[in-house]
Amino acid sequence: MDGVHEQIENMSESGMTDTSLPVSNSTYLMDLPTELHLHIASFLSYPDALALKHANRHFYSFVYTGVHLKVDWLVERFEHKLECPMEKCSFRTDEAFCNRRIRRIMERRRRHLECKPGARGCFVIEGGSCKKDVVPIWLKKELRYWKGWKYEVLIFGLLFLFWTLVWDAVGRTLFNQHPTSLSLLAPLYSRQL
Repeated sequence: MDGVHEQIENMSESGMTDTSLPVSNSTYLMDLPTELHLHIASFLSYPDALALKHANRHFYSFVYTGVHLKVDWLVERFEHKLECPMEKCSFRTDEAFCNRRIRRIMERRRRHLECKPGARGCFVIEGGSCKKDVVPIWLKKELRYWKGWKYEVLIFGLLFLFWTLVWDAVGRTLFNQHPTSLSLLAPLYSRQL
């Protein structure tokens, strides 16, 4: 460190100013002291604290994701009239708490799908309005596609049932007209005779 100060003094004596030095103003989160990490983590909601906790081993040891934070997050969601799990939640561990419903809620939050345009703004980044370019259009279309998948399964199931019944009816009429013929359906119906 003393060598850096000596170089700066030598440059200032030779007429070079401090502005000619390449100075980096960027500060990384890991460069901050642990006290600031704790202070920053105390302001995070449950999903953000959980993401920070699992982002690095350093944060895993001290980022709090306990019962109070989980309850505060659920109450905040309820106050904003957002989707809340109505079934029983286990608050023991993060893994037990993040059941299928909670994971779906957190995924929707992460992709800004709960954000409404207008005065309500963004629910993920408080104080700002949600930008439309945060979630790509192809991703929204993909989510809509998967949401409608249950109806496609129902339609395909009904079509399969319909064609199975038609095949069965046609097969029975053909078998009744020619009972001695060797057809593909004969072994199936020979047991019933």
